[in-house]
Amino acid sequence: MIEEKKVGLPLETNPETSSEAENQCKDSEILQPTVPDIEENFSAVSVAELETPEPKPPLYFDKFRIDLSKEIEEPEPILTIGGKRILSRGDISCISGHKKSRKTFLKALLTAQIIENENSNFKVIIFDTEQSQYHAQKTPKRIHSLLEWNENLNNEQLFVFRLRELNVEERKKVVEDVINHYKPDLVFIDGIRDLVYDFNSPTESGIIINLLMKLSSQYNCHICSVLHLNKGKKNTLRGHLGTEMENKCETVIVVDKKGEKTLVQPKDCRNIDFEEFYFKVNEKGLPELCNPEKSNNKLKVKFDDIFSTVESLNYTELRNKIIEKFKVSIKTAERDIKEATKKSIIIKKTTGYFLAGTDIDCDDDDCDDD
Repeated sequence: MIEEKKVGLPLETNPETSSEAENQCKDSEILQPTVPDIEENFSAVSVAELETPEPKPPLYFDKFRIDLSKEIEEPEPILTIGGKRILSRGDISCISGHKKSRKTFLKALLTAQIIENENSNFKVIIFDTEQSQYHAQKTPKRIHSLLEWNENLNNEQLFVFRLRELNVEERKKVVEDVINHYKPDLVFIDGIRDLVYDFNSPTESGIIINLLMKLSSQYNCHICSVLHLNKGKKNTLRGHLGTEMENKCETVIVVDKKGEKTLVQPKDCRNIDFEEFYFKVNEKGLPELCNPEKSNNKLKVKFDDIFSTVESLNYTELRNKIIEKFKVSIKTAERDIKEATKKSIIIKKTTGYFLAGTDIDCDDDDCDDD
């Protein structure tokens, strides 16, 4: 028979056992943290972990930032014309012109004048990528003559390197290594086209222009490149390389041969345009500044215009150009050719007609220029 459980009656306990259990329960209450303690500790740890310091910007960010709190001085000019800044330290420029327009003579003239106005520590480096050993040597000899230095002795203010036999990568390496070693004030690269494989390549053009800008900034020098103008297109620099030059250069100078004299003009200037000037090659084969021709000879002006974009024309081509350009009859065109030949405005050769004073009609000292 199952006994019924009595509900609500007190349980019988051992007094000693009950006392020990109560003591253990009290000890347990002492050791356990209260709820407020737990919340306080949790809150303190969480805030400490969340309040992390803001990271400092990486150093490579800082050097590209324009800091308005720092005063930046205007770059030192290396060449000014009539008070107008032309070439500055830490920048690049370009001399351009058609073939045989005396770009190399201008390079010699500018070099001599700059060295003459600077102190004895001023260094110029010229890289020649085109000319033979014989013709390349004429450039420093001309500069020495203009400065009245001994033509047969090297001078530590002028270094000329000929890179004609090297390939593109070798030329670039020599340019970098030479600039790094000598740390010049002014560098001429004649011609920059030979430091790329394809002057119409946007990638190659960007790479070489970036290299020039980097070197000019790194060594606080000015780098002036020489590049041809496009054939038949006045004042348009050759290829994508020319376009990049126009975009990035401080100054783009255009050289235009006008018979016995050469006109030098600004094409693109980041600063105020300088005033155009003329130079000529004297009887010693040296470039010198001169005044423009003050002549009202319409016939001379006419043929200067016709031969401004071409070197030579046969008789039929010349006659047709006169007819087309000046809207004259065949008879008038033929008369102009005859009179210009008689007055030695143009020269007749077996291969055609040439403007007097051009490389076809020049002496040996004038014919090596490109």
